[in-house]
Amino acid sequence: MAAALRQIASFLRLRHGAFGVSSLLATLGVAIGVANIIALITVTDTGRQEMLRNLRGFGAETLFVTPYIESTEGLFLGANAVAFLPRENLAQIKELPEVEAAAGVLMMPGHVGHAEKRLFVTVEGAEPGYPALRGHAMQAGRFISPEDEASRARVCSLGYVLPEQLFGGEDPLGKQVVIKGERFEVVGVMIEKGMIGFESIDTRVFIPLSTAQELYGLPGVHVVLARGRAGSDPKDVRDAVYAGLRLAKGLAPGDAADFSVSTIEELTGVMDRTLGIFRLLLYGVGSVALLVAGIGIMNVMLMQVIERTREIGVRRAVGASRLGILLQFLFEALWQTAAGALAGVLLGVLASLLFCSLVGWQLHLAAGTVAIAVGFSASVGIIFGVYPAIQAASLKPIDCLRYE
Repeated sequence: MAAALRQIASFLRLRHGAFGVSSLLATLGVAIGVANIIALITVTDTGRQEMLRNLRGFGAETLFVTPYIESTEGLFLGANAVAFLPRENLAQIKELPEVEAAAGVLMMPGHVGHAEKRLFVTVEGAEPGYPALRGHAMQAGRFISPEDEASRARVCSLGYVLPEQLFGGEDPLGKQVVIKGERFEVVGVMIEKGMIGFESIDTRVFIPLSTAQELYGLPGVHVVLARGRAGSDPKDVRDAVYAGLRLAKGLAPGDAADFSVSTIEELTGVMDRTLGIFRLLLYGVGSVALLVAGIGIMNVMLMQVIERTREIGVRRAVGASRLGILLQFLFEALWQTAAGALAGVLLGVLASLLFCSLVGWQLHLAAGTVAIAVGFSASVGIIFGVYPAIQAASLKPIDCLRYE
């Protein structure tokens, strides 16, 4: 142990300036590689947790009916999104006996303004039943009413953060905002809901669906939220909605449907599989950075073998064994790797914290992610440190003493 500590002290003194800079750069390379893995995977995992949390906020019994087309030509395989579901599909879903409640949603980018303030937001056309299906309640005022929907009223409910941004903390109820050149009365403010993906639901403006369709000249909806009757199995309701829409559209058994019906469980499963593949790709990206750092460590150690050739000869002449020389150089390579791994863990965690604080996510750091990053860096240190160590141990004492 005492000998090992002396080796560390000798290494830290960095007797050769060029070698010291090279060691620092190699250690920094390991730190960047470890930080890459930790930050990228942690941000991905945190985003996954946030999206799953928001999806589950809909409730396990909620169904999503969305438009899509099947394509098997060119590079585009599988399901590709199209514009919207026709208006009549929404009415057909509501008429199905298995469906207790349904609401159409139309989402468009736009600006909302008040006085001199103007914000870019998502304008969401929604029906009165939307809050119950979405699990998005009111903080103040009310949501869109059936009368508002029937009359295409110019009223809106604001996301949680918009009153502060538009009115400076004043009570927004009864005040007016401008959307697409028209004045809307604020009738409600939603509770805080947070992020879904990289978008905040709290910055959305909700207006009647009929008003949104008229305002943007779009006759359909982007998604229909539906819920089966109490006690029913969501998968049974899904099958009933799918069969009912196919029948209403007059599709033959072999015809491809231009819509899909999904449960929360299916959506979360697809998301898990997709993010799992993405996670593996990120591990690959981080691993490449660590491999490059490992090559840097090997180059540094080979340089050290050359620069310390005479020292190796002296040590061998006074009785040091080949194993002792090999372990000395391998230990120094591992020391660089360990220092880089420690710095990388700190950098990765800090970068993840910074990103999550900027987007408003709650950090989800898995111990397994840190363990994999550190374990892989240790493997890199061993693999790329062995060859220089073997080179140093294989030098003949007499040749070393004659060096220079």
